[in-house]
Amino acid sequence: MTEVHCVHLTKAKLAAMAEAERSLLLLLGHASNEINVLSKLILMARKDEPAIKLIDHVEAGQVFILMRVLIGKLHEAWRLFQQRFQANRPLARRYVPKLLPEAAGAITELNKHFGKGSPLTAIRSAVSFHYADQRNLAEANFQRLPETEVWEFYLSKTIGNTFYYASELVIDGAVISLAMRKSPSKTNLALDAQAFAELCDTVIKVSGHITELFGNIIALIVTTCIGEDIETTVVEIPDGPKISTFCLPFFFDENDTLPPSPAAK
Repeated sequence: MTEVHCVHLTKAKLAAMAEAERSLLLLLGHASNEINVLSKLILMARKDEPAIKLIDHVEAGQVFILMRVLIGKLHEAWRLFQQRFQANRPLARRYVPKLLPEAAGAITELNKHFGKGSPLTAIRSAVSFHYADQRNLAEANFQRLPETEVWEFYLSKTIGNTFYYASELVIDGAVISLAMRKSPSKTNLALDAQAFAELCDTVIKVSGHITELFGNIIALIVTTCIGEDIETTVVEIPDGPKISTFCLPFFFDENDTLPPSPAAK
């Protein structure tokens, strides 16, 4: 069983808070939820290498798509913290001295990471949330990739099972070039693999720092503005499948999307 502590806030208690704290509280929770869900999906989406290469290509592409969205969300979460917390001097003075050492350390690491120009910011601005490709990265990476790559589209009568792998191949190359902080040149698969591994490490570290920091600030706002004696109840949730064994495939049963026949009703 999983033990969950349910904190009963009530709208009246939230309404009694100052607007700056209330908005920050709700926005930090919103950002944390999205980061948490995307992180879990990435952990679920890629397991053992499938026997069919086509599935291998598509599921690897699916992981990269989820990671690009998470990268964009991490950048946006940091902007939220800068604009709603750091830029609000009275708020920062009230809560920074109360932070746990882990959260205070997270601020230091995040300021250092984003202050020197984060690859996450570059990827967010060029790829994660935008399709216009104003820097023409798709063409640049098309030109640098060799003929030996898998230049394929996988089409199905069910749109959800269609995957344009060649497109993903080119965009993944753009992300890797941004992570390497240089314009794409001749393909070097070893350097690409190293850059991807380093990007994964960066995403994990930044995600950990942000969720640690946001969780601590959320707790501080609740206990400071509402009180430490706020009503809570413990709910026991039956354990779900282990995340290490759960798999999020790309392909699904096409028949499952069809409406039931009249005879089945």
